Amino acid sequence: MRLRLSDMAHRIHFIDAIAKCIAVLLAYLLGAYVTGYIHKDSSLAGSLLTCTSAIVVMQQPGIKNSMQKGWLRILGTFLGASLAYLYLTLFPFSLIGMLVSVFILDLICMFFNIPNDGKMPTITLIVILIVSKESPDLPPWINGILRFCEATVGTLIGIFMVWLLDIRSKRENRKKAATAPQTDTPGISPSARNR
Repeated sequence: MRLRLSDMAHRIHFIDAIAKCIAVLLAYLLGAYVTGYIHKDSSLAGSLLTCTSAIVVMQQPGIKNSMQKGWLRILGTFLGASLAYLYLTLFPFSLIGMLVSVFILDLICMFFNIPNDGKMPTITLIVILIVSKESPDLPPWINGILRFCEATVGTLIGIFMVWLLDIRSKRENRKKAATAPQTDTPGISPSARNR
């Protein structure tokens, strides 16, 4: 089976790629701003989580699916941040402690049937723990709140971009339907069809 260049070209959607770039740009800038305002040393981690959230939400086609993915992203961030807070208030960072936390979080996500066994909560947990290791002066509750805000901002950016893409897609579909040649439908007069 040969792939033809024309088949490959039809899979390319420039508008979708541009929308993702805009989402990443907005997420990066807002993530750095939100975090940098409160804790400059972790602003790059903030940008990372904000960009990740926007991209994860944009992977779902349609606004309904992306909103569901966004909700799971925010819930997952809350779970990961909560466990990270609990761990960091009881113990200092250690590699063994991080692994035990990941294990516990994975079991919690399996128990509550969180999709993909909690990949997003685990990412949040790991980022918070590593940021706490690199910035021991940052209180765990502020670290968790920052990561939660970053994930929420990225999620909202992703949902907004999917919404814009949906509007564009619906307009294109209406234009195609309006310009498509109408065929005579047996039993329906042309005047009745236009009502």
